[in-house]
Amino acid sequence: MLNAISITAQTAEQRPPSPRPRPHAEALTHARTWASEHGHLCPPIKTIHDGFPLGEWLNRQRELAKKRSSPSPTQQALATIDPWWNPPWPILWQRAYHHARTHPRRPTARHWLQSQRRGWLLLHPGQQHLLTTAGLISI
Repeated sequence: MLNAISITAQTAEQRPPSPRPRPHAEALTHARTWASEHGHLCPPIKTIHDGFPLGEWLNRQRELAKKRSSPSPTQQALATIDPWWNPPWPILWQRAYHHARTHPRRPTARHWLQSQRRGWLLLHPGQQHLLTTAGLISI
């Protein structure tokens, strides 16, 4: 069959082995850099970091994490970078939290924090922990 497509033992030996791609290593490098610059791993899905589709890749990792019973090594590495990279609540809440944490005096952040206070009992304990330890809400 290989002869039919012009691959012989001689041509197979002439071709150097291709290096194994390391997409997760590259992606984790981008994730670390993003987190160090922004303080979190919740970029919008369309985020491109130095030519790498980081937002899409992180979204794919979150989808894969939902299907697994235990975290993959890549997902464990992401949790080391940002323990809340894949929160059990909507990622939009996490982005709003980071906005409020970095810009607490902006009107959008103040409004969002007021709504978190009103719905305090409906928040996940992890959300409550984030808000109180950041000093955004005092109970």
